[in-house]
Amino acid sequence: MRPQVFGYLPGRCVRDCRRSFYRLSGSDIHATSLTMDINEILGIANHATRFFQKICNVNGVKAKMDALESNMGLVSARKDDISLELEQEEQRPGKRRKNEVDLWIRRVGSLEGQVRELGRKVEERHFFYHSVLEDQVSGLATKVEILDKKSRFFNGLTLNVRPARGYKLQPGELVGQASQTIKDEIWDCLMREEVLRVGVWGQRGVGKTFLTKHIHDRIVEECPRFDGACLVTASQECNVGRIQADIANYLKLDLTEVSAVYWGARLKEALQGRRLLFILDDVGKYYSLEEVGIALERNGCKLIVTSRSRDVCEQMNCHDLVHVPTLAEEVPRR
Repeated sequence: MRPQVFGYLPGRCVRDCRRSFYRLSGSDIHATSLTMDINEILGIANHATRFFQKICNVNGVKAKMDALESNMGLVSARKDDISLELEQEEQRPGKRRKNEVDLWIRRVGSLEGQVRELGRKVEERHFFYHSVLEDQVSGLATKVEILDKKSRFFNGLTLNVRPARGYKLQPGELVGQASQTIKDEIWDCLMREEVLRVGVWGQRGVGKTFLTKHIHDRIVEECPRFDGACLVTASQECNVGRIQADIANYLKLDLTEVSAVYWGARLKEALQGRRLLFILDDVGKYYSLEEVGIALERNGCKLIVTSRSRDVCEQMNCHDLVHVPTLAEEVPRR
């Protein structure tokens, strides 16, 4: 009667065991020695089986790691696209990235490092830690999947943050009824819908800048018609680039990233949707607003030009002109 061998054995091992048993059964070897030989063979076979299973498990871990790295690559590409879009949006005044978007980007960056490190471990440790590595791969795969689902920011990447209206210049107290009357006249011109440009002219020292600073502060403080006011000195020695730089500074816009040729275009883009009052003070010559980057008709902005010359105000296409006469009693008290 042939003995039965339990447990899984590769076919060749079983046949070898049977042949050995038949040869040994006809010999004088004791039954105890035969039993020990069979047990040793069974042990070797079981070790071999577990070894092959580990080999298969290692291949499975590597396959899962490849899938993880592929999915991580897609999420990383999405992160790069979002970062580029944010960079462009944040160049516009009043735009700030949402906290949830910033947090998502930082989490993706952290996960990228973890996936790289785990990939290195999978390559180096092979099957000796396959069970631990497999759990880690599965855990990171779940995190990558969650971040991928959260990458669709359907409500946008940025917030519309109300920009500062500007700083009050606080020129001092306005003295005299005549000065108050002139200031009111300038204000009334600004409030008329059809008037986009107001020229304030008069000799040096009559208070043109002082009056327009009062207008500026009133806009900054309380006027819902405008989002703010920006005063730029544009004297005879000034140029378009200087005016653009001062306006960009008010808007907190960095123009150094592009050539000066594109400054006007960048300002136009930044001013979209902004209703601002621009004051060009002490203008001594004609400046092209189109070249500067101020599009009054499209943006809801308005302009005050102060100059010693009525002709300059007319060259700047001012619709209404306000004259400030030379009156000693109207010199503002500083």
